[in-house]
Amino acid sequence: MEKKRLENFEKILRDICFKIKVEGRKIIKNTDISPAQFDLLQILYFRGPKRVTDISITLGITKSTTTGLINRLEASDYLQKTKDKQDKRVTTITITEKGINVIEEVIKARVLFMDKVLSQIENPERLMHQLEQLDNLINEVRENEKE
Repeated sequence: MEKKRLENFEKILRDICFKIKVEGRKIIKNTDISPAQFDLLQILYFRGPKRVTDISITLGITKSTTTGLINRLEASDYLQKTKDKQDKRVTTITITEKGINVIEEVIKARVLFMDKVLSQIENPERLMHQLEQLDNLINEVRENEKE
């Protein structure tokens, strides 16, 4: 594919992702959560309990910044910290019911938005199939790059 088309393709995907994300952000405006804190909660929601170091790596931010986000979220009861019984230096971070509720409200808002959009497409199943194929190919390329 020529460079100009590839650049346009990347821009379209970026714009779509951004617009869907903005729909979800409308929900978190009604909470005391920042977008960065929400990103952290999403990691815990979708990937389960994590150590602070793992969260830092996933978010691509420093451990001290991650600790600040975690402390604020813990103070508002969106997550909890647990010390490892074998190694007291290790802390595991887990999302709470309150955190789960926020994530699920955002997902619900995004799904409703996408329903409005997809209801205007002639063959949404075909689009979904193509997007699944694209996702699989992206995963394959990323895996091959690790090797």
